[in-house]
Amino acid sequence: MWVLLLCSLPVAAAPAEANANKGTLVIAGGAVRADNADVFGAFIRALPANGPVVIVPAASGQPSRSARDVADSLTAFGVNADRLTVFPVALRDDSTTEDVDESRWQEHAWDEQRVALVRDAAGFWFTGGDQMRIVSLLRSESGQLSPLLSLIHQRLQAGAVVGGTSAGAAIMSERMITGGDSFTALIEPGPVDYEAIEEQESGHLSMTAGLGFLSQGLVDQHFDRKARLGRLVRALDLADAAWGYGVDEDTAMVVELASGRASVVGSGSITVLDAGNARYHWPGPQLARTLQLSLYPAGSRFDLATGKPLTIVGDPTVGEEYFGHSLRAGGGMAFPNQTLEQMLGNDLLDNRAAQELRRWSIDARGQALVYVFRQTAQSAGYWGRVAGASRYTITAVDFSIDRIQVTAPTD
Repeated sequence: MWVLLLCSLPVAAAPAEANANKGTLVIAGGAVRADNADVFGAFIRALPANGPVVIVPAASGQPSRSARDVADSLTAFGVNADRLTVFPVALRDDSTTEDVDESRWQEHAWDEQRVALVRDAAGFWFTGGDQMRIVSLLRSESGQLSPLLSLIHQRLQAGAVVGGTSAGAAIMSERMITGGDSFTALIEPGPVDYEAIEEQESGHLSMTAGLGFLSQGLVDQHFDRKARLGRLVRALDLADAAWGYGVDEDTAMVVELASGRASVVGSGSITVLDAGNARYHWPGPQLARTLQLSLYPAGSRFDLATGKPLTIVGDPTVGEEYFGHSLRAGGGMAFPNQTLEQMLGNDLLDNRAAQELRRWSIDARGQALVYVFRQTAQSAGYWGRVAGASRYTITAVDFSIDRIQVTAPTD
């Protein structure tokens, strides 16, 4: 439960061109705890009263086991077990099931009779794993939608809920990030073809078409823990997208498609990148300029079309800063406030001694990236408590990325 100070801001009317879909998306950033009542509760609350709840384990290397784990969490939080069904679609056999060969499920998304059994589904939940498995099983190489994927879009438009974690979050947008790390994506720009799940964590950025449940923006997951801010910036340019949504682990962005509004649930934050006025130059030295970054913790609500907050957790920090410490430019293990929320809160928007924050990343060859965060007249910070924890909300910080070459000192 949220503790404290929720400041409701005026709610803008939904735009005339609001999405025709009536449904809800629950986009979870991965590593969702089995007992996370906020994330699973958001999915359950969005379910229509009638119809099956369908678990889609297509991404997983252990599809039956992953489906069981999701089913256990949903029933623990109140979903009647009779409503739950696993749609048998998978690429890999599950070693935990001796009597079932899940690799025989590869064509099931194209089986119209099987799909008809869940035609009245109230919701779909995609498990984690490899997002390319989902795409390859639910859509043809030429882009044709399987009957299952067509049904999911139809049900979403009619008011159903579609949720997913990790790989199940990556698929949500029109374009999809399949792999790569931030440092390589920025230093050695240019997408490559995705070949194996090992490439999710390192190497060149790779992208493909997603499933398009979220019509605007680009989603990235495991966001702060896996330092994916840089790769999201590069991906936004490649996708020609104006909005990026970075979802932390054990956290979800809940999107009401009819209104175009989003809320944040779970233990982390949602990072929103506004790239509408961004300027890019690959390769550097000024890689990216004039992005705006906002960061919303649990309890926040914001408008997808503008990135602006609708509900804010806490009280303003600008003009009432708690800290006054000088900053050292740099980065790494010897520097405090490693997370994005801590850096922008403790060191910038709640620190009267700082108007700019620089964080460096450097490799063994002396190639360095500098993330530059600047407080402007439009920037705002808020501090409050969520579930007893100190949390920051950050809005409209100017964000740029530079590239430099560092020469190691010689004796």
